[in-house]
Amino acid sequence: MSLGQPSYFGPSHGSEERLEALVGPLRSDVVSGAAAVAKAAAEVMRRASIRVPAGSLEELRWGLGEVGRGVLEAQPAMAPLVSLVRNVLAAVASATSVEEGRHAGASAADDFRAGVESRAREVAEWAAAVLAGVRTVATISSSSTVRAALLTGEEARRRSVICFESRPMQEGRELAGSLAAAGVEVTLAVDAAAHSLVPQCDAVVLGCDSIGDRGVVNKIGSAGLAQAGVRAGVPVCVLADETKILPRGFPQTVDDDRPAAEVWTARPGVRVWNRYFEVVPLLDVTAVITESGPLDPEALERARTRLEFPEALRRWAERR
Repeated sequence: MSLGQPSYFGPSHGSEERLEALVGPLRSDVVSGAAAVAKAAAEVMRRASIRVPAGSLEELRWGLGEVGRGVLEAQPAMAPLVSLVRNVLAAVASATSVEEGRHAGASAADDFRAGVESRAREVAEWAAAVLAGVRTVATISSSSTVRAALLTGEEARRRSVICFESRPMQEGRELAGSLAAAGVEVTLAVDAAAHSLVPQCDAVVLGCDSIGDRGVVNKIGSAGLAQAGVRAGVPVCVLADETKILPRGFPQTVDDDRPAAEVWTARPGVRVWNRYFEVVPLLDVTAVITESGPLDPEALERARTRLEFPEALRRWAERR
């Protein structure tokens, strides 16, 4: 397989055009949460498994490695895509023919896509149990897993939610509208109001793009919201299925610069800084809720220790 070396998904097959056609929509999706992006990426890997030009099994493995690299480069902060690429490449690696490899890769991608929704439901059910009795929740951005958790259980419509808008794309407005349409009492606030509003809350609930050595990576504004919770003595819960957990030593990416114009069409001489992701230290997190239930720091570390990733994926991450 290849994650950075020349591949048989190469120039003679119009590689750049083919790769861009597959992964371009992933890169341009700037508002969807990790679950939605993971499902879209699984479809990319499924299509690639079927369509990548390959006259031999080795060519198929190399070609899928290049598509996997493109998927990871499109959304480098999202750990589920690492798990997806790992699963597809591992499935193809054990095949004994091109036909078997194509089927194995497509099946692995389909299984991953199906698992996104089932894992999210299980996380939501655990989160609803943990949040039983909680009347006011603060959250940020638009996580489908957080939305499901806030709408699960008998108490859901007796709860109020403060949604912080999530600059610069303001996808928190989407979550606010969705919750309101479901009958939840919702307040929308600017991100900078976190320290003013969180003391009124019973819990801070965050989505997650990865959990690793640096902590929890999520949409920018999450660290400030978590810190507001810590200062106010409000528990901070992170909702994350286990595909978002990275092994020890696997780098976490937050330096993914985005277009300045999303923030402001600046005047000459003004440099606009625009990144979507930041790290929430695990010390600021009360509980990480997964499909296996809430994990304390020791259980989380044990889960990370058990994870194995191909060396090619580690090399890709280390070059970021």
